[in-house]
Amino acid sequence: MVRLKFLRKPAAFLGLTPVVIDSLNIFYPIKLRGLIYMLLLKKCGWGFTIDKYVNIQGKKNLSIGEHCVINSFVHVWAGKSGVTIGDRVLIASHVAITSLTHNYASETMRFDKSIDQPIRIEDDVWIGSHAVIFPGVTIGKGAVIGAGSVVKSDIPAYAIAVGVPAKVIKYRF
Repeated sequence: MVRLKFLRKPAAFLGLTPVVIDSLNIFYPIKLRGLIYMLLLKKCGWGFTIDKYVNIQGKKNLSIGEHCVINSFVHVWAGKSGVTIGDRVLIASHVAITSLTHNYASETMRFDKSIDQPIRIEDDVWIGSHAVIFPGVTIGKGAVIGAGSVVKSDIPAYAIAVGVPAKVIKYRF
């Protein structure tokens, strides 16, 4: 791992801590993966961090904002309608975000056309481990989705939602 030691003294003069300096280091593997995804995704903001073993289907329909973190074993299916993730979003490991599903009311659901609806995750959202986000959902700014929650309907801004299906239990502010 390459450290940016030569920047420490000038950065200290500007009031930057060593942690901030190291976070700007593009040679860290997770930062380097983020730079590669900037070329592959529809939109990918600066400071994006993506861990190993993330599975993204429909890369050209996925937009990710600045300073987002996606941890290991996350699956994103963007479909044709796409997934939009805002700035500073934290996505824990083993989360599934899918804009595609089957029509369960159909007798031949396996062979029918898939339901494809956009997903919008606004700024400053935190999605806990093992959560599932279904098609057509909007998660409002600053919301928190609890670990293991299944989000099938919209979540308002600054809400804390938990459970199966996810329900708002309180608000952050």
